[in-house]
This record gives sequence, structure tokens and C-alpha cells, in this order.
Amino acid sequence: MAKEKPRLVLDTNIIISAVISVEGVPAQLLRACLKNRLTLLVSDPVLQEYFQVLSYPKIQKYKKLDASGLQGLSSFFLTQAERVEILEKVKKSADPDDDKFLETAVNGKATLLVSGDIPGLLTLKEIDGIPIVSAKEAVERLSL
Repeated sequence: MAKEKPRLVLDTNIIISAVISVEGVPAQLLRACLKNRLTLLVSDPVLQEYFQVLSYPKIQKYKKLDASGLQGLSSFFLTQAERVEILEKVKKSADPDDDKFLETAVNGKATLLVSGDIPGLLTLKEIDGIPIVSAKEAVERLSL
């Protein structure tokens, strides 16, 4: 029986970092998802935030995402990521905007929730037994 692929939720700052710097540690995680070595978990609220933030002018100036670039990213999120329906609400973060990532992790039975949010999600350390880790720690734990 094949070993199940690790299931990850990536906070928006990890996605943005991966898009801006294709050589960085967050990009390693995204590439592993693209290569089908990891399962990326997303929910509608998470996708909405990804695309909202990717369209910000301050993000655009770092990495110009034209229509085809955004379409490619959209296609990846919609076809390769696993969509998670939020059935169980989670209200554990100091920042209520971060609860969507916790909900996606819990409802999607994630292996890891990966974040760069040091004053926020990372301070929780775990949610329902799911470790909340930095991109560097995720890469180490997953031996990427």
C-alpha cells in the first residue's frame, strides 16, 4: 500500500513568498505540491485571500503576474489542490482572519499548517494535533 502524501495548508504569506522568490524555501513547498509530492489543501476563503493578496499593487511590483501567470496559478489551485469544505468552525487565532487557515487544516485533516506569521499562527504551535510550522521546519520535517 502506498504511503499517503503529506497534506499541507499554506498560509498566504508562504504562497506570496514562493511567487516572489522561486529559489526560496516556500517555493520548495509549492514546487513539491506542483510535482504531486504533497497535497495542498485549500478552502474557498483561503483561495479568496490568495487571489486578493496576489492582486495587490505592492505584490505586483515585486513579481509582475500577468493574466496568464494568474491563470496558471488559479489553474494549479483549482485542479491540483484538494478543496476542503469547512464544516467545523475554528476560532483560536488572535487574528480572526487567520481562522480560515486553522479551519482548512482541521477540516482537511492536514499533516502540517505552514506559516510565516511569527506573531500570529506560529505562536499557536498546533491545532487539533496538527503542527503549525515555518516553511523551513516543514521542508526539514518532510525531507524535501
